[in-house]
Amino acid sequence: MNKHYFILSGFMLLCLLILVSCRSDRQQLPKPAIDNLDEKILNANKLIVKDEAKDIELLLKRYGWKMQSTGSGLYYSITDNKEGNLLQKGDKVEINYSISLINGKEVYNSKQEGTKTIVIEQSDEPVGLHELLKLMRVGEKAKAIIPSHLAYGILGDNNKIPPYATLIYRIEIIK
Repeated sequence: MNKHYFILSGFMLLCLLILVSCRSDRQQLPKPAIDNLDEKILNANKLIVKDEAKDIELLLKRYGWKMQSTGSGLYYSITDNKEGNLLQKGDKVEINYSISLINGKEVYNSKQEGTKTIVIEQSDEPVGLHELLKLMRVGEKAKAIIPSHLAYGILGDNNKIPPYATLIYRIEIIK
């Protein structure tokens, strides 16, 4: 009996030592100081937008494109002006389109992919495209430069459009 008592006592003592050593106050590693992270990210994004705006201005000069701009950064030119009401939120439109990167490489077009049907401000399309559509009427054609923050942003489309891509859209509203 004494032998079992010593074994049991030894086992309990060992468990107690393990428990105490696990619970002892460990020196906590300091968390890395990230002061003003939001401000740093905001400033970095402002620089990206500023650089992208310079690239757009150079593109406009290089090709002599005369385009209007919106406060958001969208540049556009509408041709084949038509009569009627401007499109608005909830309107369902069918478009022919061509999407190119700022370097001129075409990444998508309706000849290969088919026409696209969009419900304005409800379809999963870039914000800049919805903004452009609301400046148009049925039957009109437009060319637009959509900066990355109004297009696919920092991620791209995970296919043909890379991160931070400025896009050139050519669209025609069919119906």
